[in-house]
Amino acid sequence: TTPPQFLQLPAIAPLPAPSVTRPLALLEEMSMYFDDAPAETLLGTIAGNPNKGTGTWTPRMWMEGITENPALGATEVWEFYNATADAHPMHVHEVKFQIVNRQPIVVDEGARTVQVNGDVRAPEVWENGFKDTFTAYPGEVTRIRAQFVNPGQYVWHCHIVEHEDNEMMRPYRIGPEQPGQPMSEMSNMSMTTAQQPKKFGRRRNRRRAR
Repeated sequence: TTPPQFLQLPAIAPLPAPSVTRPLALLEEMSMYFDDAPAETLLGTIAGNPNKGTGTWTPRMWMEGITENPALGATEVWEFYNATADAHPMHVHEVKFQIVNRQPIVVDEGARTVQVNGDVRAPEVWENGFKDTFTAYPGEVTRIRAQFVNPGQYVWHCHIVEHEDNEMMRPYRIGPEQPGQPMSEMSNMSMTTAQQPKKFGRRRNRRRAR
């Protein structure tokens, strides 16, 4: 075994400049029956640009149509706005990425909006290099840069089993739709459920700090 001080590691080449920035939401549905208690965690999309104003989130269910569809070979920045009370280990399948930075956000639970509010923070020292999983801390946006080079249909999700099995997982596609890929005929099956009024927010008494 080579001692660490003698290792010669290859330089980490930066990824190309991004062509798209995608704001995404990490959400927590509150119980309709118990105070300050979560019923479900899930993911969503954000309309608008929270870096310049408010962005409004829309919760997305697993069975809904694909909303993230990078072009083959494209480099994108994905922004994960964590509106929940917990830190989530987020995993994006079939892609390696670099963590760009983090920034505090303001969450308006009633209006279902998020907006950046604070100084940008660089990645931690142990987060250099390429990753396939990162920690999205509560009350922050975490930005990653990824290049999508493997065509097909995959998923992105929280790696806490209870969360990924309870709607905190979404499909995404790289490149054009291919024959036999799922979801094409199922995109409208859960729209009625997704449009039902729900109460979103963060637990007041159990918020976990970094």
